[in-house]
Amino acid sequence: MNIQVAAPNGVRERTRRAILDAAMTMLADHPAASMAEIAAAANVGRSTLHRYYPERSDLLRAVAYHVHALSSAAIELAEPTNGPPEAALRRVVESQLDLGPIVLYIYSEPTIQADRELAAHLDTGDEAISEVLERASAECPGYPPGWARRVFWALLLAGYEAIKQDGTARHQVVDAIMHSLTAGTVHLPRS
Repeated sequence: MNIQVAAPNGVRERTRRAILDAAMTMLADHPAASMAEIAAAANVGRSTLHRYYPERSDLLRAVAYHVHALSSAAIELAEPTNGPPEAALRRVVESQLDLGPIVLYIYSEPTIQADRELAAHLDTGDEAISEVLERASAECPGYPPGWARRVFWALLLAGYEAIKQDGTARHQVVDAIMHSLTAGTVHLPRS
């Protein structure tokens, strides 16, 4: 993953970041990964991991906030308010796919979703995407409010699954998401 929020300063911050990065990788591939497995992946001892995150729920919460920060940084770098809507959407789709399947985990993990404060926080940060989606779908007055945003994120989740589970090439997923957003997927014959 190439998206960075801020370079970690000091040993404590580098250790915290190593734990979060290892947890992101492990949980995306193995949602039931143990704290010991995550500690090993981060090259820290279990006691070090527990010093930073005493409970698994503490680690999950920190990972969720970290992924949200990475997603927000990726959105900003993609500059969704610049240029034509289709080009802006493609940049955003590509930037969000770079986060990988950890996003799917974060938005489907019951422990994270049960935390109302955290779930509410995770539902923010994509205002620029919403704006470009509104620009792009201004010609579709029949859509319910917020429909384009819901479709956008649902397609990204489907894209993560296609890459992870089916091994679909990233460029094919980007093209499929863009086609689904801009032209739709199913074309029924007119009667």
